[in-house]
Amino acid sequence: MSTFRPFDSPVWFTDVTLDDYTVRGVLIVGTERAFVWDTLSHPRDMGEYAPLIGGRQLVIAYSHADWDHIWGTAGLPHEGAVILGHRSCLARFGADVPATLRDKRAAEPDAWDGVRLVAPNSVFDTETSFDLGGATVVLRHLPGHTPDSVVAYVAAYGLLLMGDAAETPFPVVPVGSPLREWITGLRRWESEAAVRTVVPAHGAAGGREILRSNILYLEGLRDGHPVDAAGPLTNFYRDTHRANLRARGLVP
Repeated sequence: MSTFRPFDSPVWFTDVTLDDYTVRGVLIVGTERAFVWDTLSHPRDMGEYAPLIGGRQLVIAYSHADWDHIWGTAGLPHEGAVILGHRSCLARFGADVPATLRDKRAAEPDAWDGVRLVAPNSVFDTETSFDLGGATVVLRHLPGHTPDSVVAYVAAYGLLLMGDAAETPFPVVPVGSPLREWITGLRRWESEAAVRTVVPAHGAAGGREILRSNILYLEGLRDGHPVDAAGPLTNFYRDTHRANLRARGLVP
């Protein structure tokens, strides 16, 4: 199920409900360019975008190369588009990205036939920016959830798009995640007073308190004193919390 809704003109959100969680993409329309942040899990997820993009140049950015963030690109008028990702995001298109698609197609025949992988055609290492016409988007590397993870900041709207670098209520923390570097990156953004709205790919949007809660959660894992996650959680986040603890050797 997909829900397309205005957030704060000219910003729109698309929320897609998958088996056990929801993932969010963003469209921002400038006077010269339209910006798509993550194309989600299937080309049909992009169905509402074309009329708003119109004749503007299209810029697509991948927050990272996990399947639920990148498989919808073929549903956009992407020929001639600038498709941005971290350098290690591009590398994943030659490794785990096609392998995941093969596995999904084997498990669910016909469900993913419309997916065509579209790799980044422009990469960066630390930071890059571009002008939409009326607003500048800054992409910055913030590794942690994955090595290729990036965030996007639009100062004109005080808008910080997190991908999976921060989630509500807490992030997925794979084995080997560089917690010190991840926490440092989140702290830098938490100290940015101009950030008014923080938009995770998973969970509710809000203010910089989302960054603070993610920092505290990661610090607890780092220090071996995990925060209490016994509150009202979905099955996905109950399982995620236990997997996070297991990844740090805090539970069997």
